[in-house]
Amino acid sequence: MSVTIVSICERAEKGISRPFFCEGDDGNFYFLKRENISADQLVIEYVFSRLAEECGLSTAPFELVEVPEVLTRYALVERSEEFVPGISFGSQRLPFADELRTSHLTQVDDETKMRCLCFDWWARNSDRSLGILGGDPNLLWDPTLQKVFLIDHDRCLDPDFDEVEFKREHAFRDVRPFIERKFYEKFRTKFESAIYNLEKIWKEIPEEWLRDESGIDRVSVTRPDIEASLMKPEFPADGILPQ
Repeated sequence: MSVTIVSICERAEKGISRPFFCEGDDGNFYFLKRENISADQLVIEYVFSRLAEECGLSTAPFELVEVPEVLTRYALVERSEEFVPGISFGSQRLPFADELRTSHLTQVDDETKMRCLCFDWWARNSDRSLGILGGDPNLLWDPTLQKVFLIDHDRCLDPDFDEVEFKREHAFRDVRPFIERKFYEKFRTKFESAIYNLEKIWKEIPEEWLRDESGIDRVSVTRPDIEASLMKPEFPADGILPQ
């Protein structure tokens, strides 16, 4: 691992999984996920964060980070049994970034919005909602860089994905009427090219995420399943286009 966790600061208050906020030996701070989400969600988190990267979307930097056993032994945090030794998914904290709010939307360029919207549609990610009263966008806005970053992909391939709700509540739904087929086809080609890298991405997943010490599978999701879901989606790929 390129990063080893040297201290645990606290547990995040926001988010269903409430990741652990830790310091790495590289001087950066990370939000960690491991036993605070299911094994399937952990794999989905990594795979779709990598796919978003392959598609050229801006994700918050993430790493596979090593958590030493001695650190977990003396951790004084809520539900410390979820803070385990081994390899965790670490999403790097961006010093000046904050959760995207409706007031930021006019500062995000339309192409970025459309690419994110299309990606989430194909990935069946319903966890990017934002309205006048707030929501859970899983997007960060960096006022210094004037840039948006994607985070949290553990709910991709959501079995309860609702296409009507997605189109009504997605943070970037305002650009949907302006998605032209030429743009859509261009990004679709990029997305499908990213899918061809699934085998390489799958090999990056730590073995301990996939199987326990006895060699018994910890996950039900497989690479062929993910590939099939993306190449032959449940909902029409062009269903995101304006009617």
